[in-house]
Amino acid sequence: MSGTLPSIEERIFELLLKTDNAQFTIRSLRDQYAHQHGIAAEHHAALRRFIYERIKKLITAGLVEKDREKRKRDQLYFVLPSIREADLCLEGESFETWHQRLVTQAPKETTNANATPKEEDSCVQSTIARKAASQFALEKELKETQSEFLSTLGEVEAFRELMDEYPDLKPSIVVDHRDAYDRSARLMGRVRALEKSLHRLGSS
Repeated sequence: MSGTLPSIEERIFELLLKTDNAQFTIRSLRDQYAHQHGIAAEHHAALRRFIYERIKKLITAGLVEKDREKRKRDQLYFVLPSIREADLCLEGESFETWHQRLVTQAPKETTNANATPKEEDSCVQSTIARKAASQFALEKELKETQSEFLSTLGEVEAFRELMDEYPDLKPSIVVDHRDAYDRSARLMGRVRALEKSLHRLGSS
């Protein structure tokens, strides 16, 4: 095991501790991560790179092992038991922060490659980077809001069914039903606002 242990994002560490992930591929971890944390499909390539870079550090530290059988696709890795006792720092950079930094740095690298960079080009690239970061944040918020809306809608329907089935219960839960309905209406409004904002951002 390496003397200096790497820091790692807690969400990746939690996935590695799952019994089902004792053997894993980078793609399987990426798909689980994306599903649990609402990462849009267009960012899956970046997420795969993010996870791969951290798994390489864990291999160097002797906490993850690469299967001896090399594969061109879906290489297999093994989580070693020592990872549970390792004193890992779980405050590693999150995917969202890493991705935003990557997007922000990309135009800078492009500018440096030009022999005579212009101020106008720099401004355009900076605008593109901010737009990409905003789009990523809006997509994430939209998924979270949609999930919350569906949950609240289920609550509204449950209260309505309870009032129909148990009329005597209606006076005591009618306020809860109304509150849930109001919340669902507000969330629907926010979902529509976010969808319109993403549409405007994409067409600008």
